[in-house]
Amino acid sequence: MTSPANQDEPWDESTAHWYASQYGDWPTTWMPIRAEDWRPQETVVDIGCGTGSSLRHLLAYCPDGRLVGVEPSAAMLTIAVEQTQQADLDGRIEFYCAPAEALPLGDASVDSALAFSSYHHWQDVALGLSEVYRTLKPGGRLLLAEEPEILALHGVSLADIQQQLRVAGFRELDTRRLTHGEAVCELIVAYKPMNLA
Repeated sequence: MTSPANQDEPWDESTAHWYASQYGDWPTTWMPIRAEDWRPQETVVDIGCGTGSSLRHLLAYCPDGRLVGVEPSAAMLTIAVEQTQQADLDGRIEFYCAPAEALPLGDASVDSALAFSSYHHWQDVALGLSEVYRTLKPGGRLLLAEEPEILALHGVSLADIQQQLRVAGFRELDTRRLTHGEAVCELIVAYKPMNLA
């Protein structure tokens, strides 16, 4: 999966619509969700939520939770809101226009954070991870999924990401490869330590 947009530039309306039509509900948006266990009342933030597909899938697992989509592209966020309304799920998911580096959430307010095919777009990985760490509750988790071909395109290895996560304070990293038809992604689940002393 490749994007016609330069990762350093905001996605315009045509790029956002191209992505939504080609990959808006690609299996990588829901494979990591099906691979994990969820509680009905979890608070979950999806960082770089794209079309909002992952959060709409997650509603089946967290029907009483607070689901928040954060997306830096205003054009993409408009699509996410529209598709959520079309699915009659308006009001079930909150959407905010913001980057990973400035999450609009309180300290220790999130049970799980998602970063599906968005990590390679973050402008400042260290700052983004510190924001995720700040917003997660002790014992909370980050589900980070990327496609191998995208990592290779950006010259990033799984070992690089794992090291970045450890430097940011995350522990108990669990890495798995998920597949569904042609779709493949590497899933890393990293936890904020329960005991922060």
